[in-house]
Amino acid sequence: MTEQTRRPSLLNRIARVLLCLVFVNAVIGKLTGFGAVAGVIAAKGLPLAPLLLVAAMALMAVGSALVISGWKARLGAILLLLFLVPTTLIFHSDVADTMQRIQLLKNLAIIGGLLLVIDRDPA
Repeated sequence: MTEQTRRPSLLNRIARVLLCLVFVNAVIGKLTGFGAVAGVIAAKGLPLAPLLLVAAMALMAVGSALVISGWKARLGAILLLLFLVPTTLIFHSDVADTMQRIQLLKNLAIIGGLLLVIDRDPA
């Protein structure tokens, strides 16, 4: 078997699940608190907050499913980055606030993990 056709190791599969748990949990939280989350988005001055929230949930749900399943994991990681990078810049850029700094660093770590998925997953 070549590197391109080899099945991912058990460790790789576990890592992909763990990497996406935060997104799966976030989708559930956004579904159950849709109005409140849309309000937070609107308070940042972003237009069409409910539509942006639905798009964010779709990116997280589809991206997580692809990364976890291993099918088109690279695409899934890209979808998650399309959600995570702007979210990080818009909502977690206040490094003077300890909680926002922790969220920023957590997101940067997740971005690193997603970049590894992109780098390691065959096209």
